[in-house]
Amino acid sequence: MKILIALLFSINMLGQECSPYHPVKNWETNDDVDFTVSWVSCLHAAGLAFSMDYNNISGGVHIMGEGHDNAAYTFLSYQYQPIKRIKLSAGPLYRLNNDSGIMLAQYGADIKLYKSIWLTSRILQINRNLNYLNVGIKIHTI
Repeated sequence: MKILIALLFSINMLGQECSPYHPVKNWETNDDVDFTVSWVSCLHAAGLAFSMDYNNISGGVHIMGEGHDNAAYTFLSYQYQPIKRIKLSAGPLYRLNNDSGIMLAQYGADIKLYKSIWLTSRILQINRNLNYLNVGIKIHTI
């Protein structure tokens, strides 16, 4: 009998706390984290880039099309924002496929066009003799 009373009491208490109709009084969001998606293009290929930005650090994946043999890269970069409309970034680059390995660097700039739409430009420095300039549109999401 004591077990049955304890069981009913605990079920009744949980039922009161976990109502799907309980109103949320305070929403908190973290403004330090941004997710971005970019469409970029160079002279002979187009690609997509996805990143997550936290404070001044950005990490993500850069995927190019057939003109670059569908090469995929991952990057980690430090972002510096001298003014509100411009972001500069630089950091290491690692090729994930097609003879994977660490590349020299990637660096570039983003210029704010309108609200969450940015013009983006990146140079992927593959080795001393080869680099790619990608230019495109970046959209910041939350």
